[in-house]
Amino acid sequence: MKTNENHQNTVTLPEEMMLVEFYLGKEFFGIPVKNVNEIIMPTQVTPVPRSKPYIEGITDIRGEVLPVIDLSMFLSIPVQENSEQDRFIVTEISEQRAIFHVSGVEQILSVTKIEKPNDLSNRNQFVSGVIRNQEQIVLLLDFEKMFNEIIALNEPEM
Repeated sequence: MKTNENHQNTVTLPEEMMLVEFYLGKEFFGIPVKNVNEIIMPTQVTPVPRSKPYIEGITDIRGEVLPVIDLSMFLSIPVQENSEQDRFIVTEISEQRAIFHVSGVEQILSVTKIEKPNDLSNRNQFVSGVIRNQEQIVLLLDFEKMFNEIIALNEPEM
């Protein structure tokens, strides 16, 4: 990996990375395409009693019952009420599948340079990189780290 002279924290990737760009409220994020099984319209979600507030519940996707995670609530990002642009991103991370509820999906990005995030906010624990897409900043989220935390937070207490 090489560092770009323009931005000292910029890393040039050995090969391009494909990302699904999505948004939560007015903020833009990316998830690697390799972790996305499909993007679907929201379906009916069955609430699960005594689950964390960011767990919307479970839903059936082609015979498989998957948890639905409200990503904006998990990351503490204020969003408007659900809209027609809302989408479910069906993911597979570390051989586990889950659905992330997002405000909308923009496009597929091809990325060759990623900047390392600074440590200004607590949310950065889940931000693995910053991508400049024209005039817009896209935060690359570490879904594996988020998923591990979600699983840990939802384990029953002894």
